[in-house]
Amino acid sequence: YHTAIPGYVYGGLIASLIDCHGTGTASAAATRAQGKKMEDGPLRFVTASLKVDYLRPTPLGPELELRGKVVELKERKVVVHITLYAEGKACARGEVVAVVMPEGMIK
Repeated sequence: YHTAIPGYVYGGLIASLIDCHGTGTASAAATRAQGKKMEDGPLRFVTASLKVDYLRPTPLGPELELRGKVVELKERKVVVHITLYAEGKACARGEVVAVVMPEGMIK
């Protein structure tokens, strides 16, 4: 499901996009901070906290753009602020606190 109200993107999907963008950004930032390349196997992160503020209804149809900014980078934790745009307008803002994936989580 991608809609709740006809013509608008479902809020849960918006949260998922912000979450995925946040953990991906955390992985890229931490991998680079360690002087590694993504091709060599990036660090894996999982979500410790997700906060989303819905600023306006997000129209269904136009391309969605997400912009993330790392605001805190520590050895095991990265905080990323993300804004989701549609048609050049900010529709949602989020914060993802991502932590290094525990060893043994994926076998």
